[in-house]
Amino acid sequence: MKIDYRCPACILKVAAREAQILEPSVRLPFIREVVRILNSELDKALTPAHIAYYREILLQKFSGRKDPYKNIKHQLMTIINEKIIPLINEELSNLPEGYHRFRWLVLNSSAINGYEVPLYSGMDLINQFMKVIRKDLQIDHSEEVFDLISKMGSNDIISLILDNAHEAPVDLLLVKYLKNIGRTVYVFARKNPSADDITYEELKNIYNSPYIFALESPLGVMGEKESEVNMNILRSSRLIIAKGMANYETLTEVDLGVPVFHLMTLKCEAVAESIGGSLGSPVALLRR
Repeated sequence: MKIDYRCPACILKVAAREAQILEPSVRLPFIREVVRILNSELDKALTPAHIAYYREILLQKFSGRKDPYKNIKHQLMTIINEKIIPLINEELSNLPEGYHRFRWLVLNSSAINGYEVPLYSGMDLINQFMKVIRKDLQIDHSEEVFDLISKMGSNDIISLILDNAHEAPVDLLLVKYLKNIGRTVYVFARKNPSADDITYEELKNIYNSPYIFALESPLGVMGEKESEVNMNILRSSRLIIAKGMANYETLTEVDLGVPVFHLMTLKCEAVAESIGGSLGSPVALLRR
């Protein structure tokens, strides 16, 4: 997705929220540098995610930390595991085998993407999740995707590209389901800390699999920055499941020749308009 006229305002809005992480004395200088980057890179950036990455570099610089979100990510994953995962599993156990379980996990994976970090209260996270999931999937291609998955063999690869760290425990329920029905799932996380995305090392601490891969791209999947090994894996997949808006923004600009199943909550007017959905709604969008 190309940069829209609304993207700079959104990038600044996130920067203002991120500034809360910083010491008060450097918050305005941080915002000033984000504005400078917007001015210098706006005409050159391929997608909104490319500019957002520069913002994250600045956050690391002004915070003096390689991973400014590290503690927040841990706190939120703990809340998810303690408060939300049991609710998802309880409902899952009451559903019949097959498509209904798959759709329930898809809905939860999309809805958990509706929470924006940093909002420090755990109750904020839970309330936002409940609010989004009650809306149900506004765009729902889950049945078509389930049919596609049902026709796959055990040697066919499904690649799942993770997004924010607090979403990972919910996303891994979907991975577990796919593995239980005999599918091979490769899971991608960020090689280096960037925003509140889960890193390769963080993923290894909560998920044991030989099929974990580290993305070189700082946000989303940027064809010009990604390793050839990872790009070849994605191209050889029968299906890519991609979490979040940065993956939508970048993957729509990369032709992998593979169906991509986007799971996210529409938190941005430009992305919502591009997809044809309403702001604040969870979607499960298949692009062929």
